[in-house]
Amino acid sequence: MVGDFLVDGARIMARRRSRGLTRRILADLVGCSEEWLRLVENGVKPLDRLSTIMRIAEVLRVEDLSEFVGGRTKLPPACEHGESDEVGNALLLPGRFTGEATESVLRVQHHVMTAWEIWQRSPHRYTETRRRLPPLLSMADLSARGSTGADREAGTAGLTQVYRLFAALLRSCGQHALALVAADRAVASSAGSAITKAEVAGVLVSLGRYADARWLCLAVIDERPESLEVTGLCYLTAALAAAEESDVLRAEELLNHARRIGDRLGTEFALEVDLHRVAVAVRMGRCAQAIRLAAGVDADRLPDRDRQARHLLAVATAHAMDGDSSAAMALLWRIVEGCPEELRFNADAGPVLARLRAMDCESTRGELRQMTRITS
Repeated sequence: MVGDFLVDGARIMARRRSRGLTRRILADLVGCSEEWLRLVENGVKPLDRLSTIMRIAEVLRVEDLSEFVGGRTKLPPACEHGESDEVGNALLLPGRFTGEATESVLRVQHHVMTAWEIWQRSPHRYTETRRRLPPLLSMADLSARGSTGADREAGTAGLTQVYRLFAALLRSCGQHALALVAADRAVASSAGSAITKAEVAGVLVSLGRYADARWLCLAVIDERPESLEVTGLCYLTAALAAAEESDVLRAEELLNHARRIGDRLGTEFALEVDLHRVAVAVRMGRCAQAIRLAAGVDADRLPDRDRQARHLLAVATAHAMDGDSSAAMALLWRIVEGCPEELRFNADAGPVLARLRAMDCESTRGELRQMTRITS
């Protein structure tokens, strides 16, 4: 029966398993029922809507839709998780954490703070954080379940922070489906705290679910969270979603809401608003505007490597879009100096590197080869 359909459901199943996703998770991310997806994967129902095919390809990170077309393929074992590696295994198999807590809640808090510090400051933040996260989740999970009395709230807070770090790492690496799982676990662990829901919205933007992201941001704002900073973050995330939908007026309106909050909170959040103005301009293809706005942002003032990298990559993208390869390369070298791993693991680096490689400039290609040797 498979041969009668344009899209081979077995290929979708193979790709889903290699990404470490259950059928239910993929169905939820795509917006379909688990039963419908089962029928498609088993060749019982056809998948003939281009929008749905593209949505599945986006979630499974398939760039060439022809990967889904053809005859039957050999399926990997269901236990195989492919590139999701130990981080994905730890996240998707939480039931394997058994036994009693071996660390006090206070010690777990210390380990969690150290892991966040590494993620924000270390020049090896990807490999170090990936190495630490699986045992840290086990430790925090056992501690949260075993804590009682006054320690219970602190134990749960520690587990929430670990899930938030999972989401931050996975989103930065482009593993957005897994990032959504982690972000959702953080929401559940924190009993629906505003900041965790705001971070779910950020992952939804990365997944291309712009309307859902904007709706969630506005829902959090309507709940009037205690933290004004969270409200501002929701406005900024909603602005990114609007920019992806080319809704210029809405994006500007949301940025202006965030700017007014920045005026009340002070320089640090005002700087965050400036970063998002640049990012919004890049997403709308307004490279000249992005470059002009970036000239007013001092990247050295950014307090952590994550925000530095996101901003510098956004500005490098704007220069590459504008055809200025030398300016884009200068920014990439700044990133490499701070964290050589960034160009290997950060999903935002791929598009700008591809754009630069496509330019007819031998000196740029030579620099890229040199950069690859340093960062690989």
